[in-house]
Parts: sequence; C-alpha cells; structure tokens
Amino acid sequence: MKLTAENVEEIVRSVLRELQPVPAGISALASPAVVSAAISDDVIRLSSLVVSEAVLSAAGAAGRTVSLMRGAVLTPSGRDYLRRHGVRVASQFSDAAAGGTAVAKSAGGLVIQVQRTAVLESAAGSAGWVVETVGGEDAAIDRILQLHGGQPLVCVGADPAVSACLLNRRVDVRAAAVTGSSDLQRLIERMRPTVLCMEAAGWSWTQLVRALRMMSVAVRSVPAGWREVQQGAGR
Repeated sequence: MKLTAENVEEIVRSVLRELQPVPAGISALASPAVVSAAISDDVIRLSSLVVSEAVLSAAGAAGRTVSLMRGAVLTPSGRDYLRRHGVRVASQFSDAAAGGTAVAKSAGGLVIQVQRTAVLESAAGSAGWVVETVGGEDAAIDRILQLHGGQPLVCVGADPAVSACLLNRRVDVRAAAVTGSSDLQRLIERMRPTVLCMEAAGWSWTQLVRALRMMSVAVRSVPAGWREVQQGAGR
C-alpha cells in the first residue's frame, strides 16, 4: 500500500492523540491553528502539536518566522509549506510559557546547527532540546567549545568527521562522528561522548529523536580503562 501525504498526516494525528495529552484550553490537533501570540511583526507562535500546511496557512506564516510548541510535529505538507513560502522555525516553547514571551529552556541539551533543518528542529523539540543556528562550521565548533561541560551537545554540519577531530583537540572533549547507520547505543555505552557530530541530511525524524534522547541520559563519567590527559600534560 502506497501512503499519500494525507495518509501520513492522519497517522501522525492519530498517534499524537494517543500519546500526547492536549494542553488545557488548546485544541492542539485542530485545524486551523491556534496562534497564542504575535511575538513581533515577523514572528508568530503556534499552539498546535501537529503543524500541517493548513495550520501554517491559517496562521499566515508565509515569509515569517514561527515558534512551535515543544513536542510539535511538522507533517510532510507542513515541511513543504516551509520550503515553498520561506518560513523559518524558531526555538520551541512549553505550554506553561504560552501566555508570555519567554522561550522555555531546554530540559535535554543543545543542538548547534550550521544550516536550518526543519526535521531536526522538530525532532529536537520532541526530545526536549533547544536548537541554535550559527554561521558556519568554525562558528559551530567555537560555540560547542564555549558551552562544553554544561549540557549535552550535538553539532550538525557538513563534515562531522572533521568537526569531531577538531573538537577532540581539547582534552576534556569526547566528540564522536555518527551517521544514521551508526550503532548509537553501543557507541554511547562504550565511548560516552560529550558531543555528537552529525550531518544534517540522511536522518529520519525518529532517528534524530532517539539520538537526542540517548544523549540526554548518557553517563558522563570516563569510560572504564580510559586515561584522560590533563590540560598541558603529555600523552
């Protein structure tokens, strides 16, 4: 059986009805969208857990930036609308913050991306992570090093192997370059990376959510048998 975009959207809606409670006062799965507030002339906040083309169109999102609820899912038609109408996605917010202007802080970690990717931002929201976009590979590495040690980090760029090598020049960093075919569970258990480096393409929404959630609960102690060198010491 070949699924159409409409079939996929209906499946997503059905699953979310079962797995996610609808916040009080918000018809999260309804269409058109519920718009909580206009943050500025160019930014609008959507209170729908399923963001489809109909939701974005009803909110007048074309050419603007939208802020999604934490855990919101972009459907295939929604992603297509983003591309066709030049819509940018800002960081997610929680229902508790829906009445104000503050964006909820991450309960998981931080993704540093070089290029905006809708599926990554949607997956990060579902995993409780925050996404930050920077202007290039070097800027991403600098930002990771600046924030390292405070929370789980993921670096998304064009060449994850190079990014991991550059990050690992610092003795307290354990960066791992991964792909969609990597055995993440085994890698995390054996290496316990402090940073994951990955490409933006080649990952499904489900794979991204799983990877981020695994990093959120990763043990940060040094792997058994490893000897971490001290800053300035010989190897």
